[in-house]
Amino acid sequence: MPAGDINAAQARFEIAAGAVLAQNTAWTGATRALLALHRAGLLSPEALTGVDEAILCETIRPAGTFKTKAIYLKALSAAWLGFEVETPSRKRLLTVQGIGYETADCILLYCYGQPVFIGDAYARRLLLRVGFFDSPQGYEAPRLAAGSVLPSDAAFLAEAHALIDEHGKCCCRATPRCAECPLKADCPQARR
Repeated sequence: MPAGDINAAQARFEIAAGAVLAQNTAWTGATRALLALHRAGLLSPEALTGVDEAILCETIRPAGTFKTKAIYLKALSAAWLGFEVETPSRKRLLTVQGIGYETADCILLYCYGQPVFIGDAYARRLLLRVGFFDSPQGYEAPRLAAGSVLPSDAAFLAEAHALIDEHGKCCCRATPRCAECPLKADCPQARR
């Protein structure tokens, strides 16, 4: 395998591991855990499948829920080594312990450049508040609905995901800050 392919494969795995570590935590904690894995020489599927779970837990402690995430990282690593195709299907990713819809979609979008809309909590909240839906929805409905009207372009969808998440952190929080929102003129929530 050419060096570029090895580097690309390693980068994909690091992104996937980051998606697991970022579950239910701030990205800063996930980043610290990724750096700790890298420093310990554990940021590869081969290393993670062989490392003692107690050592792994201590290494990824900054990501929170480290006992659960250690199990998930080991499951991801074992599956990663067993993938028989270049790009795993969403269905295949969802069979891996600890990989739910959002993590699977993040892996497909950011690791493999597949055009997938990430229907995370920020996206669901934003779509509900701007009137895209009348009532709260689970993960799939917003993902499919938004995915059907947005361009099927991975770079666009990755940028949209980042912007929606930033908007959710600054303005469209659980308790919205409508006065600060750039969408307030067109948002039914802001007009209430």
